[in-house]
Amino acid sequence: MNTFFLVVTFAVVSTLEIDRPLYLFSKPQFDSYVKCYEYVQLYDMDIFRIASSSYNFKFKPEAIYCMNRKAVKEIFEYNVETKKEAI
Repeated sequence: MNTFFLVVTFAVVSTLEIDRPLYLFSKPQFDSYVKCYEYVQLYDMDIFRIASSSYNFKFKPEAIYCMNRKAVKEIFEYNVETKKEAI
């Protein structure tokens, strides 16, 4: 079974910045992309509000993505490797 998660990206001030703030919702989870997409269509403003509040409204939300488990895992693995290289 493929699981989908909501991921919110935030706008960055400089296009030179590589790291983009993200917010991953662990719940709700969806068993299809369509269900995730339909949920986003109904609750987009609530999703943006929750994600923005996690950063104390410091960043402006840019987009909401429905990502499967593999894509989310790849994002986190990339970020871990990037941070290791920086040390």
